[in-house]
This record gives sequence, C-alpha cells and structure tokens, in this order.
Amino acid sequence: MKKKILLSIGILCAAVFVFLTFFNIEEDTSLPFVNDEAVKGKWQSVDFVESPEKFTPGVKTWGPDLFFKGVTFLDNGKMFESWWTWTRGTVLNKNEKTAPKYLIKKIGGVDYLFLEWKTRDYTVFHKPAWFYVLKRGPYVGDGSDIIKDNINLPFVSDPDVVGCWRSVDFVETPKRFSPGDKSWAGELFLKELIFLPDGKSPNGWLTWTKGVVLHRGDKTASRYEIKEAGGQKYMFYEWKSGDYTIRHRKPYYYVLKKTAEIRRDNIDLPFRDDPAIVGEWVSVDFVESPAKFDPEAKAWDGDLYLKEMVFLPKGKGGKPWWTWTKGVVMHSGDKTASGYEIKKIKGQTYMFFEWKSGDYTLRGAKPFYYVLRKK
Repeated sequence: MKKKILLSIGILCAAVFVFLTFFNIEEDTSLPFVNDEAVKGKWQSVDFVESPEKFTPGVKTWGPDLFFKGVTFLDNGKMFESWWTWTRGTVLNKNEKTAPKYLIKKIGGVDYLFLEWKTRDYTVFHKPAWFYVLKRGPYVGDGSDIIKDNINLPFVSDPDVVGCWRSVDFVETPKRFSPGDKSWAGELFLKELIFLPDGKSPNGWLTWTKGVVLHRGDKTASRYEIKEAGGQKYMFYEWKSGDYTIRHRKPYYYVLKKTAEIRRDNIDLPFRDDPAIVGEWVSVDFVESPAKFDPEAKAWDGDLYLKEMVFLPKGKGGKPWWTWTKGVVMHSGDKTASGYEIKKIKGQTYMFFEWKSGDYTLRGAKPFYYVLRKK
C-alpha cells in the first residue's frame, strides 16, 4: 500500500514538474505599433483589483502598499524607464513574453486605466491576471523627483580599499550575507570594482573618498564598508541604481571580495644602451609565453591590439609616455616596467614584449607577450 502511495505521489510530482516546465504561457510580443493618444502620459496606481468591475472610486480594495507605483506612456510605443513597449490596447513585455491588455474607462468624470498584471501566477500557474487601476497624475518614480546625492565630498584616503574587488553576492542588507550561501540566484550585473590610489578609478565617472563611491553621471554617493565574515574581508557596497534615484527604493548591497592589489613597477631605471632594439617593429602574434611561439602557426586568432612599436635612440620611444633601457620598456602613465627579449628564430629577428595591461596592474594576472618582427 505504501509503495502504491509513494508511486502515485512520484507520478503526481513528475506531472506537476512537466506542466510547470513545458506549459508556461508565452504570448506574442511582436505586435506592430498602433498609436493611441488617449493613453499617453503619466498614470498613478490607486488600486489592485480582481477585475475592472470590482473597482469603486474612493473605496480601496487592496489593503497593503501598492508595489507598482505607476507608468508613463511615451511616443512611438516607448515607456519611461522600462523595457516594456506598447501598442493600442496592449503593453508588450518581451523579457517575460507577456502582452497585458489595458483598458481606459471614464468613471465619475475621471479617466481610469485598467492594466492586466501578468506575473508568474499567470504565466506559470495559469491563474487569471488581476488588474492595476491607475488614474492620470505623477507618481513616485516618474522622473520628476530624481534623487541627486551630494557628490562634492573632499578626498580622504583609505589604503584598505585600493585594489580590485570581485562581486560574489547581492543582498538586501549586509546582515543577510552569509559566506558560502549565495543569496542572489541570477547572474551578478556588477562584476568588479577597481579602486586606484588618490580617489581615482579606471572609469572617469567614478571617484571615491573614504567610505563613499561617487558617480558623476548618476549624481550618487554610494557608501561602502569593509567587514570580516567567515575569516575573510568583504566590501558591502550600496547599489544606487534607478530603483533608488528614480523609484526612491532603499538600495540593496553588492558584496565584493578583494582579488588583487594595484601593481606599480619601478620605472626609475638608469639608461643602458641596446643598439639592437632601435628601429621599427611590427606585431605578428600574442602568446602566453615566448616558448609558445611558432612562426608557422599563429597562436592569436583575433585582431592584434598592439600594431607596432618604434624604438628611437637614447631610450626614447615612439610615444611620449614610454621610454626604454636595455631589456625594459617603461610606461610613465601605467607605471609599468615591461621586459623585452630579442631572439633569432629561423633567420628572423623577433622581440618578445611583456604586455602589462589592466589584467596585470589591476587584477594580478600574469602578463602575456606580444611577438614583434623587426622591419
């Protein structure tokens, strides 16, 4: 008897799994645009009802705070701060493959918009969609009250933050983070943060001062805090996206772990001559190490970023920001000293030049080598 019950439960679970996996509702979101002047503008949410017939002005059906604050219909089927688009009578959500209907009704001399709310209850569990009720007017998040933080803060150094930090999680609050137990199931949008000395970053629009990251474009001042958890140091960084600046929601936190310190080589080296290096060199390959180079089989499939190098006499380079001494090329901007070696292979003269890009200076990676042939 028990075996039969367990078998029946197993069959039922399998059936539910197949149903939820293969029978999700997907609607046509490729409808052509048809204009509707009546829907254009800002609409503020006032209620959430089972059907338009259940709505009564002045009598709120939905007790809790309304999640959906409002929506703005723009020209040519666009919608403010949304991946949604619209055509007459329909809102198109291409990400979730839903096409909610909308209906405008005049009740008591006031225009109300009834918008189908097609969540997972509809697409996965096949429940009838409820309706948001909206009326014309501004709402929190319509762009008229965008938050702008004070970003004119004086620089205060923080040696602990300088380096490369890699995102490991995204949490509601720092207290919700647990090492080894990832809270955010999806892919992390912010991959890394790099803090250079003196409040700088590789991105010109990001600067920092102790405890705060300043974004010039978004006008945000996002706090950061470095804490220990599980014997490791983590940074908790406020994520002030449009949910904060436009929709006035409390920011979540990216959790990041330091992966590398910022590398700066000694570039104050005395000049030693090397007549063999003077001249023009053209790039022919990009390899993991000189030993991996084969003149008859190119290792790098893509286009070579570094096209050529010109070495002038007395340690001068083809560009004003780099100089050379025997065996080393020095870059005054990146503060790198890249080794080079000249070898003869099958009658040709090649130079193997260390490529100390951001992967080396910022992320702690071992440099690859450009292979150049003398003209």
